[in-house]
Amino acid sequence: MKRSLLTLCLLSACVTAQAGAVFHPSGENLTYGEVANHQSLMAYTNNPATGASSLDNMDWNIGFGIVSSFGIGYEVGAVDNLTDNIDGLSDRLNAFTDDNPPSIDDVNSIKADFDDFLLDAGENGYFQINTAVHVPLFPLVWSSRETLGGSLVFDANLAAQAQLRVLDRPIEYNPLEQGSNQLQTNSAVYLKVGAVAEGSLGYSRPLFEFDSGTLYAGLKAKYYQVGLRKTLIGLSQMEDSEQAVEDEVDKDSETQNAVGVDLGLLWVSQNYRLGATFKNVNSPSFDYDVIGNDCENIAPGPSQDSCFIARSFADEIDMEESYVMDAQVSVEASLYSDSKNWVLSFAADTSPVNDPVGNQIQWMTASAAYATPSFIIPGIRVGYRKNMAGSELSAVTAGFTLFKFLHIDAAYGLESIVIDEEEAPRMLQANVGIDLLF
Repeated sequence: MKRSLLTLCLLSACVTAQAGAVFHPSGENLTYGEVANHQSLMAYTNNPATGASSLDNMDWNIGFGIVSSFGIGYEVGAVDNLTDNIDGLSDRLNAFTDDNPPSIDDVNSIKADFDDFLLDAGENGYFQINTAVHVPLFPLVWSSRETLGGSLVFDANLAAQAQLRVLDRPIEYNPLEQGSNQLQTNSAVYLKVGAVAEGSLGYSRPLFEFDSGTLYAGLKAKYYQVGLRKTLIGLSQMEDSEQAVEDEVDKDSETQNAVGVDLGLLWVSQNYRLGATFKNVNSPSFDYDVIGNDCENIAPGPSQDSCFIARSFADEIDMEESYVMDAQVSVEASLYSDSKNWVLSFAADTSPVNDPVGNQIQWMTASAAYATPSFIIPGIRVGYRKNMAGSELSAVTAGFTLFKFLHIDAAYGLESIVIDEEEAPRMLQANVGIDLLF
């Protein structure tokens, strides 16, 4: 099936989102981490054993989202004013015409302004955005000791991500060329876009019960529909980096389908919980379109230019690439007060995996929270999260719950960068959601 990646991205902004997406955790999970906290509806989308654990102190519960999570976020590499410099260089190169070729002073000025930037950008430069939102009414949770002997969790979701990365080549002056072609660079921006839609059904139940606690087990089956696209655009041909990303997202791309399976175990005692989640144990895989191939037979124009540019970077990027949802084990631990309202939590992935655009992700989170039982007293939570692979960025997190159904959470990166001449965090994420859990 062909579907515009823009359509998938728009769906992520108005229809659905991937629960627990590796690049943007949903709802309160941004602060809590991926832990089995049965007082948060979004936690039911983490460890598949979470649902039945609510029966540890009740006979049944029901929960559903209104719009349980809408989230946006960005991450940038360690290069100041990346997109401004990209657009500035592109404007300077495109300012020359055959009737107005560059002078030696122009060449020296441009090289002085941008040679160091290109080297830095080629090593560290990238900019990515992501968005996530849950389908209205999802996730749906139904737990019943008598009827089900456990818990059912239904979910439907999508996540979208776009990344711009710089591939550098030197700025060169060739007086033997004609007019505006005397000054050129083969530097390019590498655009990758991925959208992952997911529908899932999970079931969990008590496995063994002891005086000291109960062991719960869960299974979640997931249906994926994935759209992937990547291309290269020469800086000399690009007029606006943001518009280039929008144009690429708007193009058609083949979507691919696959099934994933998660398993979960959770030990629940009076004042603590220990758990493990086995994600995507079957490692579903999806392919990008091949780039840099058969360029001579593509009609002259931007697509052919992109093909030849991709071929020129064949020693730096993959012409044929797959996005594999590698199997991953995550562990968690939580310590509760007797009332279950105060909680300290820790969660960590035990190995890195790739996100759709190829970044390595391995999250570790720690949090402290007061989960309110009151419609009047707000719930509060604070935490810390760090990617232990890839970018190795870290962030402080905080969130609060009002009236037991409105949740707002944010992550503010601890590493900084200059954007539009002002200091800003290299990572920023925010979620807002409304749900009901009885």
